[in-house]
Amino acid sequence: MATGTSSIFNYFKRKRNNSSTSSVNSSAPSPDNKKIKEIVEDYSIIQELAESQETIMSDANIIEQITKDIESKLDTFFENIKGKLKEEVKGVFEDLMKRLQGLEQKVEHLDKENIELKRKLVHMEQYGRRPNIRIFGVKEEPRENCKAQVAKLLQTKLKLDITEEDMDAAHRVPQRAKDRPKPIIVRFFKRDDKEKVMRNRKQLKNTGISVAEDLCSEMLQLYNRVKNDTLRVQDCWVWRGEIFFKDHKGEIHKVHYGEPLQSLDVPVMRFNP
Repeated sequence: MATGTSSIFNYFKRKRNNSSTSSVNSSAPSPDNKKIKEIVEDYSIIQELAESQETIMSDANIIEQITKDIESKLDTFFENIKGKLKEEVKGVFEDLMKRLQGLEQKVEHLDKENIELKRKLVHMEQYGRRPNIRIFGVKEEPRENCKAQVAKLLQTKLKLDITEEDMDAAHRVPQRAKDRPKPIIVRFFKRDDKEKVMRNRKQLKNTGISVAEDLCSEMLQLYNRVKNDTLRVQDCWVWRGEIFFKDHKGEIHKVHYGEPLQSLDVPVMRFNP
């Protein structure tokens, strides 16, 4: 601002000097007139400078106002953009949340379907094993005939009139323990013959031989979990491929695959410290 005013002042000073020079060349005024003329010219310069300064100040105010208007409009513009972006992001987030909830519901539904399907498959597999038994502790022999061995065992130990012709199949199955004979799986043509064996198996007590239901792997794991839950279970057994247990109050419960014991109304035995 100071530089601009100085330039204007110099401009008017040069103008005055030029005017004075031309006046001297035309005529030679008296010293008093010359002094008065210089004062008048200086006043004119000062007046013009004041007017120029007012114009400059007015222009500066206008520029400042324009700048404020631009800043205000920019602030409004960015606030509008921010609000629109916020609404758009909120909309996208809400849409994603709805989709996520939908997917969670689908996953939960599929989990329930898978559990129910697994139950049905386990039930079907176990149902197909109803004519089967497993015999443990029968000594292995070279070139053995499992059907003949089983028929002899049932006739001599259990006093049952069951022959090889009553059996659909009899064979040994692998096991982890290497120091004991492999168990024998027997499949009868009639479930009645199988149940006769199960009812009379107590006669094998103290012989080193035992007979059990042929459980599929899932039902065997369930049986072991129930049997080992001593806080709730006093006794556990299998009958016709289904698992039962007696609680510490003497009440008998049936356990279904996929059903935890915690979901049953079974009292838990408490130990006094």
